[in-house]
Amino acid sequence: MGWRAGRFATEPTEGCSKLAAMTSSVPEIVPVTEVHPLPDGEVRLLGAVRQVTGAMTRVDSGGRRLLVDCGVAQGREEMAFPEAARDAEALVLTHGHLDHIGHVPTLLEGGWDGPIYGTQATLEIAKLSLEDSLGMQGLRDNEIERFLARFRQLSRPVPYGERASVLGLDLTLHEAGHILGSASAEIASAASRVIVSGDLGRPDSPILRDPNTEWARGRAVDVVVMESTYGSREHAHTHDDIERELEAILKDAIARKAKVLVPAFAIGRTQTLLYFLDSLVEARRIPEVPVMIDTPMGLAVTKTYKRFRRLYDKESLAKLARGDDPLDFADLFAVERGRDSRKLHDVEGPMVIIAGSGMCTGGRILGHLREGLPSPNTTVLFVGYQAEGTPGRRIQEAAKRGGKVRVDGEEVLVRARVATLRGLSAHADRKELRAWLASIPGVRRVALHHGDVEAQTSFAAWASRRAD
Repeated sequence: MGWRAGRFATEPTEGCSKLAAMTSSVPEIVPVTEVHPLPDGEVRLLGAVRQVTGAMTRVDSGGRRLLVDCGVAQGREEMAFPEAARDAEALVLTHGHLDHIGHVPTLLEGGWDGPIYGTQATLEIAKLSLEDSLGMQGLRDNEIERFLARFRQLSRPVPYGERASVLGLDLTLHEAGHILGSASAEIASAASRVIVSGDLGRPDSPILRDPNTEWARGRAVDVVVMESTYGSREHAHTHDDIERELEAILKDAIARKAKVLVPAFAIGRTQTLLYFLDSLVEARRIPEVPVMIDTPMGLAVTKTYKRFRRLYDKESLAKLARGDDPLDFADLFAVERGRDSRKLHDVEGPMVIIAGSGMCTGGRILGHLREGLPSPNTTVLFVGYQAEGTPGRRIQEAAKRGGKVRVDGEEVLVRARVATLRGLSAHADRKELRAWLASIPGVRRVALHHGDVEAQTSFAAWASRRAD
């Protein structure tokens, strides 16, 4: 199979007619472009067109309008809520991260009342995530509960691999390997077929099964909408590398009797980190050390992971069969109450504290950082990308020059050791993206989104040069 790179524009280029786009035997990879034609409609990217966050795609097919994801932009990325989303007749959620679901309350508050489809795990995690987000926005409990009741009423769970009829269209959700319940959405009418990747995880990642690569043959795929977060590069670290690096960081901190503060995303990253910690503990590769999960959202999501153990990969299921819960181990403690979180400030190390948020924009991690950053006997371990302009990025930069940062309204000197566990990504890199795309037979056009402009254009050119 081969690909060719397409020009990019805000509308389909005049040099590529609808007929040519849909009959070419070699698919065209088209970056940063909103509209992509179908035989009976169009695919319109409403969000994440020139940036990573804010995924939102409308599929108009067979005379019906289906919205895939309803995300909010994060960090310095911006996105106004598109009015075209309100015309959708149904919503499909690929997974429960806010950059894919964060605008669902905006959609519903305007009176929208269509069905919301997703895997059962995605709908559960989305409910937790939106409840947490609305609380941080200052909504009252009764307002949050009113939204959650409506969300539950509109929710329609769809199991992996089972075809559901949605507005007369066929919807099939396939595993995406990104977080629990994450899916790629396949949408088919009598005349067209579309696949929206959602966020694609890395093959052989802990806990989750790999992204689906078994697709029905015999019918062309008119448009594949594919994420491109890491479209310009390849991950340099294997999962074994990550485990060894985590082992070295923890051994150093334990020897110094230091506290290790881990700002972690509650959905996905916290559970992956627990998996690696469990492996190190069970193999006795690190000394005994208390590990505190100090994030209510992370605790709730971890409980959800455990309720959906049937979705684990074979390695995790084998651990469970041996009596080893991959998300639990000796000296792992849940910090439920805020006052117990504050008590940890006065407890000496060694100790590992996993707290949200992942980019230090809020949550309990702020109190721990305010107390711990001035001390050389603290290690701050970042396990995720820190976007420009976030407190997490400012801490990384201050650590290089010994400067100060503002944490929770207070100027704090950064004397702590700051480490970054690289490679712990839940997104496929460009080789892994290309392999996933190559598994889909008969692709006519590839619409890139969910990546910055450089990542999208780089992937389009790179993949085209490597056409088989």
